[in-house]
Amino acid sequence: MTPRKALRPLDGRLYTDPAVFSEEVERIFSRMWVCGGRLEELDEPGRFVTREIGGESVIAVRTATDGNVAGSNGNGAAAEAGHGLAAFFNVCRHRGARVVDDCAGRTKVFQCPYHAWTYGLDGTLVGAPHMGADLDAAGLVPVRIGALDGFFYLSLAADGPPLAEVAVDLPDLSRFTPDRLVRGDRHEYEAQANWKILCENYNECYHCAVVHPELNRVSDYRNSGNLETGRFFVGGPMTLNDGCNTMTATGQSNRPDLPALEVADRTSVQYYHVYPNLLISLHRDYVMTHTLWPIEAGRTRIVCEWLFDPDTAAAPGFDPSDAVDFWHLVNSQDWDVCARTQLGVASRGYRPTAYEESEACVQVFDGWYLDQMGL
Repeated sequence: MTPRKALRPLDGRLYTDPAVFSEEVERIFSRMWVCGGRLEELDEPGRFVTREIGGESVIAVRTATDGNVAGSNGNGAAAEAGHGLAAFFNVCRHRGARVVDDCAGRTKVFQCPYHAWTYGLDGTLVGAPHMGADLDAAGLVPVRIGALDGFFYLSLAADGPPLAEVAVDLPDLSRFTPDRLVRGDRHEYEAQANWKILCENYNECYHCAVVHPELNRVSDYRNSGNLETGRFFVGGPMTLNDGCNTMTATGQSNRPDLPALEVADRTSVQYYHVYPNLLISLHRDYVMTHTLWPIEAGRTRIVCEWLFDPDTAAAPGFDPSDAVDFWHLVNSQDWDVCARTQLGVASRGYRPTAYEESEACVQVFDGWYLDQMGL
């Protein structure tokens, strides 16, 4: 199916109106599979993290060791609940207190700090002091969780499509072995901009010569490849400049290639936006991800991670700083220009006009957004 392309940039109110933001939370973030992060954060039984999705706090936890939990055999395999993972609303079944305050940790049980109601890793109620009633059905309320390509995904919708349906739509990333990569570094940011502005910024390089001269010296803004689209993603490749083999300040890296790369991958970078909140950039020697967490109409938290082959990361002298420092600079430049855009679209003088030819990915993303919002 040919994706809808927006005819012109979105109206300013769609970035600034709190009522629109609330509707986005309900229509998009509360219904879709949202990328929660890397599975290595849930690397052993009892390891848990919390995530804020659609105004809800969610606990994700590893309940058991399961070799199938990576959930990837190329393009289309996805493991869901029952594969060593569980997720729950972070709400005690007694009188509603939040059970977990920590963002991450390891535990044997979850105990509410209010009245000590205690839950197993599978969410079952295992202790309720002085309660004589039958409370077998009083476990934590489950949230759907699944695994794909080394990431875990969460869905607040009890009856939405399975993660496997999303997986078959996505591009085949298996040659980059994302399910076996390990984190080399992580930065967290807060941008004073709407989440869609960040997505649109990622989906075009029309701005790169002006905003990112360091990046443009490595990959010219006119070097984009064929547009790739699907129900749940948009993206495509960009070619590196002559003499460059990866995205660093020098355009060079001595790190070995990721396994099974194609010849074209050695001179290009693949950029994909997996709706709604995963931005994944695949280089010949590392993978970089951004996960977006909307806070309010004009604020977004961003988690950026750099992933490397485990053998490379374990080698003596491993140093990811060339990639990390380069993209930290680019990220900072992006958050600044996105904040400027947020200020501009809030103006009564904002009159959206037209897309430039290289902004085809933005047109597709905006068209997808309008469809989700029924506009």
